[in-house]
Amino acid sequence: MNELGKMTLLYAEDEPATLKLHTEYFENYFKQVYTAENGKQALAIYKEKEPDVVVLDINMPLVNGLEVSREIRKKDKKTQIVLLTARIDKEAFMEAVELGLTAYLEKPITRRPMQAALAKISDAFTKQSVGKLWFFDDQFFTWDKNKQELCHGKTEIHLTKKEKQLLDLFVSSRHRNVTYQQIYEYVWFEDQDKEYSENTIKTLIKGLRDKLPPQAIKNVYAIGYHLNTKF
Repeated sequence: MNELGKMTLLYAEDEPATLKLHTEYFENYFKQVYTAENGKQALAIYKEKEPDVVVLDINMPLVNGLEVSREIRKKDKKTQIVLLTARIDKEAFMEAVELGLTAYLEKPITRRPMQAALAKISDAFTKQSVGKLWFFDDQFFTWDKNKQELCHGKTEIHLTKKEKQLLDLFVSSRHRNVTYQQIYEYVWFEDQDKEYSENTIKTLIKGLRDKLPPQAIKNVYAIGYHLNTKF
């Protein structure tokens, strides 16, 4: 499940001891783990951080886990969602199936079903890792998320480490605007003591743009940028 190490996870649980215990477990697998203590907070973090995976306790204050899942699925069909519940509710289970959730697990969660869910997430991530971005000069531009490779036809296009991270962020956020702050947090994740600078980000954007088709990255006034694809 090495692929999980490239992904981010949001975990929402209102019981502090359980939250702490499972957060430590998830941190062994994921690049970054965000936590929330209720459904309202979970939705706010989801909208800000756009995690790859969301794990939700179904019984949370303010907004329950099923309602959070509904909100996510209104516009997002890709994020992997796991629901945790103290008892199997047939009606809730059927709705979870209809929403296309990855897993519906009964608490207390033991290691085997959770690892099975993580393996399923990893497998889904692998299957969707290569995607077509543009058709230009009679060939497709493709991005392999696992290998972090951009190709035009069969020719690999050389990208710097930060250009790869930037393109990965754009592809993960396809159909959504990406803010300067999101770019900074994603690309400079390991170096966040570096002073934030829009000019540094603009220089990085220019370098990536020069390697992509015209109008592949569009400016969004006062917000940031948007990846323009037809797929």
